Amino acid sequence: MRRNVILVSVLVLILSITVGVQATDVSGEFTSELRVLTKEDKPLKDAMASVGVSVDVEGDLGPDGSWRLALDTSLDKALSSFRDDIWDADDTDAAEDSITIDLDEAYLNLYSVGDEAVDLRLGKQYVDVGVGDGITTFHLTKPVAANFIDELQNTRAVVGIRADWYPDDYQVTAFLQPRITPNKTGKRIEAVYQEIEKAALMPVLYAMSQEGVQIVEMAPLKEEAPTYEDDGMGFTIKGSRTFGDFDLGLVYQRGYAPSPIMSGFSLKPLAEEVPVPMRLTTTQGYLPLQKVGVTAEGVLGDAGLWGELTYNIPKDGFFGKEMDNQAFPEEYRFNSDNYVTGLIGMDYFFENGVYVNGQVIYGFPQEVTKSMLNTYLAGEVYQDFLNNRLRLEGKVVYCFGDQGWMIMPEAVYQVTSTMKAFGKVAIPGGDDESLFRQMEDLTQALVGISISF
Repeated sequence: MRRNVILVSVLVLILSITVGVQATDVSGEFTSELRVLTKEDKPLKDAMASVGVSVDVEGDLGPDGSWRLALDTSLDKALSSFRDDIWDADDTDAAEDSITIDLDEAYLNLYSVGDEAVDLRLGKQYVDVGVGDGITTFHLTKPVAANFIDELQNTRAVVGIRADWYPDDYQVTAFLQPRITPNKTGKRIEAVYQEIEKAALMPVLYAMSQEGVQIVEMAPLKEEAPTYEDDGMGFTIKGSRTFGDFDLGLVYQRGYAPSPIMSGFSLKPLAEEVPVPMRLTTTQGYLPLQKVGVTAEGVLGDAGLWGELTYNIPKDGFFGKEMDNQAFPEEYRFNSDNYVTGLIGMDYFFENGVYVNGQVIYGFPQEVTKSMLNTYLAGEVYQDFLNNRLRLEGKVVYCFGDQGWMIMPEAVYQVTSTMKAFGKVAIPGGDDESLFRQMEDLTQALVGISISF
C-alpha cells in the first residue's frame, strides 16, 4: 500500500509541474483518540490509542481543471503494547509496521470538456448518488471503512471516471467503476460477523449429524473474486431536475455488493475410499447487483424532506441451491429473488436551536438479499451551547425486526478556532439474537482531540 501511495504522490507532483499549477493549497487535521472497550476484562489496560494525520493537497490547473490528493496516516495500538511495538521496536521497519498509510482521494478535475457543459473527474473519489443522511440504498459506490463500532457509517473512496453533464435544466451524473472496492473493517468487527455466520451454520451441522453425517473438519471460507468478463464493470447513472421545491432523480446502478456474502457450501469425504468423516467447505463471493430507483429531496415549510425507492436485482444463480435449507435461520436462506428497499427522512431546526433528524430505512447496505431485509429507525438530535462552542449530540438506531439498538451520545467542545476536544460513547444492545446485541463486546467510550491546520 505504501508503494502505491508513493507512486500516486509522485505522479501528482509530476502532473502539477508539467501542466503548470497556478495555486496549491495544503490543509489537514491531527487527531489523537483513546478508546476504552468497556466489556474487556481489563478495559484500561486493553484501551486502544490512536494517532492520525490527514493531509489534503489541492491545486488549480488554470480555468480548465484542478486536482486533489488526500492521504491518511494512522497508528492504532492497544495502550499496553504502544511502548513495546513503537518505542522499543528492534528497528525502524518494525516500528513502521504499526503505521497505516491510506490514499483517501486522488483525482483530476477537467471542466467544460470540449467547450461543452461536461465536467470530468478521474481517479479515486467519493461517489454518492443517494439523498439519505449518511446512508443510501444506492450503496454500490459506498464501501464501508470502519475499524471500530462508531465508524460503521464511514465510507471509502472508489476508483473510476465520473462525468457531470448539464443539459438545460437537468443534471446527468455517470460513473464508471472498473474494479470493486471492498468494505474494509477492523478485526474486532470482522470477528463478530464471523461468529454470527458460524452460529447460523450450527443448525445445519446439527441436522446433518442427526442424519449420520460425521463432520470432523470445517475448511476456511473461500472467497470468489468478481469476474468482470461475465458481469461487466460497475456503472452508475443518475438524471435529476428540480420541480418546485424538490429535486427529483432517476438512478440506475450496476456493480457488486462491497461485502462478500456466503454463496454456498459443500460436503466431501476426507478420503476417497472412506465415505465418512466429511469436510465442510463454505464459499463466499461479491454478489452482482443491479438497482433501479428514484430519489427526491427538498423542503416543506421549514422542514427538510428526502426519500429513496429502489428495485434491486441480484444475479440469478449466484447462490447455490443448498442455501435454501430448512435448517438455516430465515435470514440466511439466501436466494436471488428481486426485492425493494427504500428510506424516508426529515430534519428540522426548532426556534430554541435544537436540531432533530429522523429516517425510516428499509434495508441497510449490508442487507443485499430479500431474506436479510429489516426496517430501521435512525435518529439524531443536537443543540449548541456557549456561543456555539459546545455541541451535545445523541444518535440512535433501532431495528424493528430483531429489536436490536445502538445509542451514541457525544459532546464536542471547540477549544480554539483550530482545536476541538470530544467524547463519545457507543452502546449496542437489544434482544439476545439481535445483530446489535451480538456486537455488545464492542461497547466503547472514546475521548480525543483534533487540531486542524
